[in-house]
Amino acid sequence: MRIFTKVRQMFTDNLSVKLEIEEIKKKLANQDKNIELVFNYLDELIEKQENPKPQKQIGFKRNNG
Repeated sequence: MRIFTKVRQMFTDNLSVKLEIEEIKKKLANQDKNIELVFNYLDELIEKQENPKPQKQIGFKRNNG
């Protein structure tokens, strides 16, 4: 009887460890996607800095005529 309870406890512990490992794997997969997204945004920002759009001048314009 004691052996049965020990074996059952081992299986329960083993199952909980497997579930925790799967949860950690899911979190890591999400972090990889998030990091990739951050790097994509950084690449876009760097590209915008390298190729800035010309800005229109605003304000009062005076005719020299």
